[in-house]
Amino acid sequence: MNIPEHGKYQWLPMLYSMIKYLKPKKIVEFGPGKGLTTITIAMALKDNNIEGKINSYDLWVDEYWGDYENTLEEYRKWEVSDYISLQEKDFYEWLKTDEYFDFLYFDIDNNGDKILDLYEKTKYEIEEGSVIMFVFIIKIYITWNKIIEDKLCIITKMIEHKDYLMYLMYWMDRLMYLMLILQNIL
Repeated sequence: MNIPEHGKYQWLPMLYSMIKYLKPKKIVEFGPGKGLTTITIAMALKDNNIEGKINSYDLWVDEYWGDYENTLEEYRKWEVSDYISLQEKDFYEWLKTDEYFDFLYFDIDNNGDKILDLYEKTKYEIEEGSVIMFVFIIKIYITWNKIIEDKLCIITKMIEHKDYLMYLMYWMDRLMYLMLILQNIL
């Protein structure tokens, strides 16, 4: 597994494995920043001959995360540009679209409201088998209560770190399948 290394992103091998096992064709990503997660997803597609495409969205409002051109350059260095469509787009603009996905990776600043908005827009895709993997920088339980009230999907905490939490959101029918994947990954 040839993927970028970054101390903050200890879950990159898990992300790679999720793509390898789920074999999604249509991937949406929010918050590629410097492109490390996008490269990991693209490398999983490339290494495993999965015919998938990543639509990646960011605003690059923080210098730490680089900018559009530097992110594209990282994709070129890793030779994964053909798998990725990188766009500058706000999350709330995307919510107004009808873009479908099999797998969505979500790592943008939020206080829980964006997760609720994401859930409201995508709950039917989750019901159809789509999987969402997202990162929380802080613990927010109100969000879980709202989602759990719908009894539509299951949220599984995958990783707990002092700075972040990693979760999967999926429909109950996928529970056994995802549990087998997680056993192979962890």
